[in-house]
Amino acid sequence: MRRIAYLFPLFPVINQTFTLAEVVWLKRQGYDIRIISLLSRVEKAQQPEGAELIAETHYCPRSWSPAVLGALLRGLRENPRRVLGLYRSVLTAWRDKAQSREAGKLSVPKTFTLGEWLDLLYRASPYTYLLKSLAMVPYALYLSEHLRREGIPHIHCHWATYPATVGMLIRQWSGIPYSIAAHAYDIYMHPRMLRPKVRGASFVVTCADFNRNYLASVAGEDAAERIFLNYHGTDLDRFTPTPRQRGDQLRVVSAGWLKEYKGFHVIVEAVAILRRRGIDAVFHLAGDGPQKEFLENKAEELGISDRVVFHGYVDHRRLAELYAQADIFAIGSLALSSFGRQDVIPNVLAEAMASAMPVVATRMGGIPELVEDGKDGLLVPPRDAAAMADALESLWRDPQRADVLAAAARSKVERIWDRRKNLSA
Repeated sequence: MRRIAYLFPLFPVINQTFTLAEVVWLKRQGYDIRIISLLSRVEKAQQPEGAELIAETHYCPRSWSPAVLGALLRGLRENPRRVLGLYRSVLTAWRDKAQSREAGKLSVPKTFTLGEWLDLLYRASPYTYLLKSLAMVPYALYLSEHLRREGIPHIHCHWATYPATVGMLIRQWSGIPYSIAAHAYDIYMHPRMLRPKVRGASFVVTCADFNRNYLASVAGEDAAERIFLNYHGTDLDRFTPTPRQRGDQLRVVSAGWLKEYKGFHVIVEAVAILRRRGIDAVFHLAGDGPQKEFLENKAEELGISDRVVFHGYVDHRRLAELYAQADIFAIGSLALSSFGRQDVIPNVLAEAMASAMPVVATRMGGIPELVEDGKDGLLVPPRDAAAMADALESLWRDPQRADVLAAAARSKVERIWDRRKNLSA
C-alpha cells in the first residue's frame, strides 16, 4: 500500500512533531501520502518541515461551503436512507458508553483560568461531542468523493476523535477502509464512540502499551489482535549526546504545551524548594499555552521570578540547544482524569534522553515504559513538588550517578525509541 491518505484534525501543528515526523519519513521512503486536514486554519509558528508541507495539504472547506453541502445533497439524491443511516451510526456509536481507565477518579484542575474552564467543559461535554460528530457526516461524504477521484485505497486517521469518526463513516458509505493512530486525550476524554471506531478499523496503532491494554479492554478480545504498539520515536541524529559543563548553578529544562496536565507548576514549586535549600537552581521552560500567566504569577509568588525563564515556542534546533545547555530534564506529568487529559509518554522526555540527559519524570501513564526508575532516570509521584526537588537535588549532588543514568537513557532510546526503526516496523 504505497498510496494512502492521512487525515488530521489540523495539520501541521507545531507541538505535534511526532505526526509530522511520520509523514516526512514515509514520504522520504517513497510513499504517496495525501495529507488531509479537517480544519483549514494554519498556525503561523511551525517546525521547518511542517511549513514545507502546508502547500500540499488538502484543507477541507467549511461545513457550510458549497463543496461540502453539495456532497451532502448528492448523497441525499443518491440514497437518502443510507445518508440517514450515517447519522444513525453516529448516534448509535455515541450511546456506546465504554468507560475510560480512570473512570471514578476525580482530579479537579486547580490552576485553570475562566477561559480554560469554559474551553474544557465545552470540549469534554459528551453532548458537544455528539453534535460535532454528527457534523462529520457531510465531511465523510465530501471526502469519499475526494478519495475516489484521487484513487486512494485507504485512509489513516490520526487521533481517535473526529478523524476516526470520519474514517468510520467513509467506510460505511464508500467501502474505503480506515485505520487509526490513537494517542492520549483522544481515547481518554471521549471514550463513548471508541469501541465501534476501533472494531471497524483495519488496524489501530498506539504509542504506549498503557494505551494498547486500555483499547483492547474497550474493543474486546477479537479486536485486540489488530491493535499494535509503535512508539513515536525520536530523531537520534538531531538529539545527540553533548558534553555538559557543570557550573555552580543547577539548570533544569523542560518543554511542552503550557497546560496543567503537563505539571510545570510542580517543577516551579520544586525549584523554589531547592532555592530554600541553598541550591542556585534555574528553570528553563520551552513552550507556550494558557498556563503561562499562572506559571509567571506562581514564580513571582514563590520569589523566584528571576529563576524561571520562559522561552516560548521553539523549533527542534533551538530545543536541542536548550537541552545541551542544561544539567537535568524534568517533567511533572499528571492526570486530569475526570476530563481525560493526561500525558502518556511525552515525546520531549525521549528527546532529552536521546540527548543523554539525566531525567526526572512522574510515575504515571506510559512513562515507566520509557524510564525505569534508578536505571535510566528517576521517577517521582505526580503532584509531589518535594519529591521532585529531592530527585533533582540527588542528581545535582551526585554527578557521577547522573552521568550513569544519562548514558543509560541514551541507550534506552536507541533500543526502543529510534524513529527510523519504529517507522520501519
